[in-house]
Amino acid sequence: MRLILTAATLLFLALPALAQQLLRADAPLWVTSTEIPEAVPELLRASRGGVYYQLIDTQVAWDGDTRLKHFRLVTQVTDRAGLEGAATVSSDFDPAFETLTLTRLDVHRDGRTISYRDTLQSEVFRRETRLEAGIIDGTLTAHLQIPDLRVGDIVDAAFLHRREPVLEGANRAASSRLEYSVPVGMTRHVAYWPADWPFHAAPLPDRVIHAETRVGDTVRLEWRRNGHLPPLDEELTPVEGDPDAILQYGTWADWSPLAAALAPYYSADYPLPPAWEKRVAAIRVEHPGDMARASAALRLVQDEIRYVGIEVGAGGYFARPPMTVTTQGFGDCKDKTLLLRVLLSRLGIEAHPALADIDRGYALPKTQPAVTAFDHMILRVDIGGTSYWVDPTGSHEGGSIDIAPPPDYGFALPLTGPDQRILEPIDLSGSPGWQGQTTERFNFTLLGVFLSVTSEFRGTFANARRYVWATEPHDEISRRYLQFYARRYPGIRQVMPVTLEDDREANLVRMEERYMIPAPALMEDRLREDFLFAAEDFGNYYPDVQASPRQTPLSIGGPKRHRHVVKVTGAPINFNPPDRVEIENPAFSYSFAGRAPEDGQLEMEWVFETRDRLIAPGAVAEVIRDAARIRDSVGFSWDLAPE
Repeated sequence: MRLILTAATLLFLALPALAQQLLRADAPLWVTSTEIPEAVPELLRASRGGVYYQLIDTQVAWDGDTRLKHFRLVTQVTDRAGLEGAATVSSDFDPAFETLTLTRLDVHRDGRTISYRDTLQSEVFRRETRLEAGIIDGTLTAHLQIPDLRVGDIVDAAFLHRREPVLEGANRAASSRLEYSVPVGMTRHVAYWPADWPFHAAPLPDRVIHAETRVGDTVRLEWRRNGHLPPLDEELTPVEGDPDAILQYGTWADWSPLAAALAPYYSADYPLPPAWEKRVAAIRVEHPGDMARASAALRLVQDEIRYVGIEVGAGGYFARPPMTVTTQGFGDCKDKTLLLRVLLSRLGIEAHPALADIDRGYALPKTQPAVTAFDHMILRVDIGGTSYWVDPTGSHEGGSIDIAPPPDYGFALPLTGPDQRILEPIDLSGSPGWQGQTTERFNFTLLGVFLSVTSEFRGTFANARRYVWATEPHDEISRRYLQFYARRYPGIRQVMPVTLEDDREANLVRMEERYMIPAPALMEDRLREDFLFAAEDFGNYYPDVQASPRQTPLSIGGPKRHRHVVKVTGAPINFNPPDRVEIENPAFSYSFAGRAPEDGQLEMEWVFETRDRLIAPGAVAEVIRDAARIRDSVGFSWDLAPE
């Protein structure tokens, strides 16, 4: 769920010269006004941050293929904490395609109305909220600051967005949230839909009121949600399980119009600089077979073209030519995907760019087809009748594409042409996912306890470890691991710095640690009487408690597998291993087993592996109970003093 009016928390770059781009005028005649609903005590009590949202009203009409959207927001300041947010009135727009007009800015106080629409100074800012991720989208934010706002005031602001089409038919669609994570007195959406256009909409829950009337060649569609009180925001709810009502509609019955519009651009041939043609030739010679060549081309694009997205204007939809990208040495997801496809085409390998959504990919099958459904581009590579999904923007990835984990984005739309009517699932079955194995060896001697730790990481876990080692000081990494064991074994010393071996081709990262607990430390810190052997707490993937019956599914993301082994030799006692533990449920499997093969020896093994990605609400209570059972069996202490 998302909160609204978050603009006050963003970082802006001021562009005073652009202030004139905020126009001011009355709302068009087709915009109908609605009364502000009375504040409901139940909703007021549940409001957050000192602001209560009384009305959110969106109205949309079309002038040919130009879409006009009028958005009105009415908020009441209920506490001093809400003054800053309510006094900041802003709206984002893309100057490449949009004009923005302020149609209303009123403050209602004690039965009178103060209008600021034509008098309050405005500023336009360059809003780059994804700059840290290397993305510049050119979005501007018009910003106004209401003076002398007081607790109890009602702020009534409205903007008109006039948006020109980016692609043919792209503007013949709209979407709007009808429910939020805050209480709202009334949310309304009105569409003046041309009667000769096809109409398709994603389903909505029955609590949304819908009405439809026809006036001449226009159909007036209205959706209304009254008195929304948000349900409890449950942990780990997957995007496709979001219970909020989100209105989505448009003319497209399936995804083929979008695939048809973009496919010619992304399937065309493009020239490469001579230096890059030589690189392609070298890949052909040095890497026999399509799989090896495709993997080498992917790593070339990932490693040597840095990720910078200048998504201003048409650049938000169309990649720059590979000649430009390779010359400048940077590109966004579209640039890097198109470049990789061109490289693969030179190598005789079929591949198709595909639209995806990093955050909401699993919800795409429930989404009304529209160009705004996606925020990312990846590549589908077809080799030997099998499709492999790769992300050219990936960093520090390893493994050939047949063993590397595919991007966990749920679904994607390959841009193959007008016959591509449906989304395709990104299959994670058989993927190593997030996979780790750790072996701890404790050797007790007269000098103390020598501890060696060997960890192996595969899949996305290996990628993550590789990234950490490439971006952080190695001494700091070693110090962090020492601190972990020092909390468990006070007095422990590091015998040698942590080392890492990386077999990138196999996507296997191996890490070695060496420690010693001196004999005096065992006595001084009473470790000898309470010595712990433990694995990671795999139950921490899941919530600790469930206070009320679960309403939404639960998910912890992609596949995960962990194996932890402890081996003890030379201990001054004989061990009595704990009982075996076996857990099986829809979310995960877990096992613990221990044995004592000889005097002074102990071996313990923990294995945890996720199963289904989605856990039905009715099964979540069992999963949480079983996760607590894991916590009870991931660590055991012994008194090492011989009797």
